[in-house]
Amino acid sequence: MKLTHLLWLILPGIPAISSAAIALDSTHSKSVQPYSLHLGLDLPLAAGILAMNVHSGALLKNERKEPLDLQALHAGDIPGFDRWAIGFNSPTLSALSSGLAWSQFLIPVAVNAWDTYRGQQPWYGALTDAVILEEALMLSNSLSSYAKSFPLHSTPVTYDPRVSESEKRTPQNVSSFFSNHTATAFTTAVFTGYTFQLRHPGSPLVPWIWGTGLTMATGVGALRIMAGKHFPSDVVAGAAVGALSGYFMPRMHLRIGALRKGTPTDEGGSHALPAKRTIDVKLGMTFPGGGTTPTPTVNVDF
Repeated sequence: MKLTHLLWLILPGIPAISSAAIALDSTHSKSVQPYSLHLGLDLPLAAGILAMNVHSGALLKNERKEPLDLQALHAGDIPGFDRWAIGFNSPTLSALSSGLAWSQFLIPVAVNAWDTYRGQQPWYGALTDAVILEEALMLSNSLSSYAKSFPLHSTPVTYDPRVSESEKRTPQNVSSFFSNHTATAFTTAVFTGYTFQLRHPGSPLVPWIWGTGLTMATGVGALRIMAGKHFPSDVVAGAAVGALSGYFMPRMHLRIGALRKGTPTDEGGSHALPAKRTIDVKLGMTFPGGGTTPTPTVNVDF
């Protein structure tokens, strides 16, 4: 199911979820609820993101109708920091990257299910998380489609002389900047880590949730390169857009009241949710083991 379809299903439910949260909030005063939905914010926000997704999708579809001029492609036109990715081509790794990206959703699902089962959050807390995560994913997806609608370069396989011409002319190979798989993976990873840290401040599991999510997201990006689907710059840009979407969308929904008055911890104590923090995303290239092959790196500091 496409993300667009999911948000179309969620959009009509925003008023109901918001009303239920207001009505039931007092009955769950011992749970940590970092987010809230607001009709004045989320209805126009969701509608706007849907419009972006439809528009960017139409632009990308139109761009992919144009046949790729293979004669005009020269590996020398690709910058050195990207050129080393030419030569990779693996349908198996491409499928594996998709599976790894989708498997990331198991983490927030499992965490929300466990918290709901233990009574640490009401049922609408999981729905609120789902709406906000879906908005963040749709935003990063739309930005990726917009970027691909104005091609910076085609995929690495189109520059590989060993790849058949028929495969090179696949519509998806027309543009590769930037990686939507990587953007989706980092959106999910940052949203999940940030949300868990807010809901379970001081928990020893916080670094594990962050580490697992970011490791999986980095794996998705690496697999996209090894599969011949993207250049390193596509992956680094996708990671940056995904991380920012996964951070700023939930930040827009922080409950200011909860930040001020404090909320109970799992152990029954009382403290305020962590103050709003800044995010520092550092992008770069490293040479592992002193080798000659550069590898993209993404560091996210809070």
